[in-house]
Amino acid sequence: MFGFAVAAIFVSYQLLTDSQSPIQRNPAFMIGFVILCPPSLLSVAIDTEAGTSGFYILWTVIALMNAGLYTAIRMLLAKRLQHPD
Repeated sequence: MFGFAVAAIFVSYQLLTDSQSPIQRNPAFMIGFVILCPPSLLSVAIDTEAGTSGFYILWTVIALMNAGLYTAIRMLLAKRLQHPD
């Protein structure tokens, strides 16, 4: 759930700081979001305008990928902690 939530927060931040907003995007936040949500780099290759249906579909896929990534990491850590070598 944490991976999905990180992606949802990233989308919310993007929508709040879009080009028509007086609030400017903070580069440190953007770098932090990319570190916490590596699948978000797909949004660079697939350019969609914020607020369109393609934008929401893309970010739903990214959120699911990020949730899967966090799940895989958690499973690997649990397996590693249960059976230390």
